[in-house]
Amino acid sequence: MSRKNTFARWRKIREKGKKHYIISYGVLGWGIPAGFIFFIFEGIIAHGFDISKYFTGDWMSSFLVGLISCLLGGILYGYLMWGANEKKYHKEYLNR
Repeated sequence: MSRKNTFARWRKIREKGKKHYIISYGVLGWGIPAGFIFFIFEGIIAHGFDISKYFTGDWMSSFLVGLISCLLGGILYGYLMWGANEKKYHKEYLNR
């Protein structure tokens, strides 16, 4: 994607606001998928590829801890990416 397209895309995204970006890209785009991947990898480590064993014992608390941790990580990811994108945007804007 060209710099001009990237600049225009970010301008549209930033119009929706920081909170929307963090929720959309951090929590929904990174946190939830990472939580599910974490649960699957944890199951593989504990039980191998026998999926029937993933949902035995105390799997719900393990799933929730992983999901909540990843959601918090998603908030941090969204916040940091917002800052990085804003820095690039302002640098590009000042160079115009």
